[in-house]
Amino acid sequence: MEREKDIKRLFQKFKDNSITRDEYQVLMDWIGTSGADSKLRKWMDEHWEELKKNGISPERESEPSQRFSRLVTRKEIRRASQRNRRWGAMYRHMAVAAVIVVLLGVASLWYFDVLKEAETPPVLITQSIAPGKKATIVLPDGTQVRLNSNSEITFPERFEGATREVSLRGEAFFEVTKDKTHPFIIKTGALETRVLGTSFNIMAYEGREGVEVSVATGKVSVKRRLPETLDGQRQQEVLLYPSEQVVYHPGSEEFVKSSIPADSIALWKDGILSFNRVSLEDAAVILEHWYGKKVILKNPALKHCIIRGKHKNESLANVLHSMQYALGIRYEIREDEVIIDGKGCQ
Repeated sequence: MEREKDIKRLFQKFKDNSITRDEYQVLMDWIGTSGADSKLRKWMDEHWEELKKNGISPERESEPSQRFSRLVTRKEIRRASQRNRRWGAMYRHMAVAAVIVVLLGVASLWYFDVLKEAETPPVLITQSIAPGKKATIVLPDGTQVRLNSNSEITFPERFEGATREVSLRGEAFFEVTKDKTHPFIIKTGALETRVLGTSFNIMAYEGREGVEVSVATGKVSVKRRLPETLDGQRQQEVLLYPSEQVVYHPGSEEFVKSSIPADSIALWKDGILSFNRVSLEDAAVILEHWYGKKVILKNPALKHCIIRGKHKNESLANVLHSMQYALGIRYEIREDEVIIDGKGCQ
């Protein structure tokens, strides 16, 4: 809020003709970094004929971006300030004085509209995907999120503050828009995954043994979120690079890091159901979300069986038939559930 107050104060000083050179420079820098410049360029282009009456000759017309740059570049400001100590005098001697006054007036109106909007906390939006479905969500910053079946993401209608935070339940593949000054944070249960701009997959289904983060491009930080009462303790954190994966086990609070082929990350986006040495217990959870049926392992010893394989756009019956061949299980597909039985594994 201090930054907003400072800019508001500078606009007022500009209006009162009491702004100093340094303060004017701060104001101009803000226009270039806040996003106001693009809005001013558009406004200026729409009102160009009117602006020419305020001191711009037709002979000096150019492309819109050049027009704007010539009016508000620091070069022009420095040249004028060398001739004039007071800004009021500077405006009288600058051919573009009236235009700059108008432009900053437009900028102030736009700024105060933004400030008014910022006073209202952003509304949280939750997108839920039903079992057996998939969807693509575009966040306010342009980040693209591919949501797997039976997943849910919560995010604000606009990102504010120093970070961009979302919450995830289920599985999603993120392609994060780069912004070095505003880290992107995904909260999944006890974990917090932080990035600047990269692509990666997170699997955090309820009922699954661990939370899995796999990196396709860029660098990702994954750490355990400690309760507020434990903030003084050392955070557990793992850094991941391309083709690396970490699985966090809540029970033991351990991170298990490993290498993973880049082309095996988030195969579900392409309709490929992949089991890479996962327990049948975890495979059952994945099947539930993929096909929308409850999977019951009748013999507890089946949980320890390890399964591998890939199935592209296969029916549930075909996937189970493959498991039957590999593990010697028996299965029964009912209307809303699947029963798996067999000898099991030790």
